[in-house]
Amino acid sequence: MKALTLIASTGLMVLGTIGLAQAQTSGTPGSPFPNAAPHEIQTINGVPCRTILDRESNQRIPVQCASSAGMIGMDPTTTGSVLVGPRAAGAPVSGTPASAFPTAAPHEIRMINGVPCRTVLVQGTDQRVPVECAR
Repeated sequence: MKALTLIASTGLMVLGTIGLAQAQTSGTPGSPFPNAAPHEIQTINGVPCRTILDRESNQRIPVQCASSAGMIGMDPTTTGSVLVGPRAAGAPVSGTPASAFPTAAPHEIRMINGVPCRTVLVQGTDQRVPVECAR
């Protein structure tokens, strides 16, 4: 009976620790993402990142990460919002003076929910997060 109590207590402590770790990255005033829901947070190579759902691919993609260099990416003020400014219809996305991102290299551009966004690489990961999007 004592062994069963010990195993059950250990299991509850582990579950409590997992819940505490999640609470520290989202939903609390002192967390890196105080306005994020727990399901929006993913840890990528040890870096906590806030994600949004890309409806086209049905996958969650990072939009802001708390790296050792500070916050990288965009701060979506509402879930799923990464739009910044309008772009001319038919204009190229990158590399030309009339494009939405004239100084961006083609590999820096990602389509998020049908919107072209300029991205940066989160140091220490293989993930790119948007820093600017066009409509």
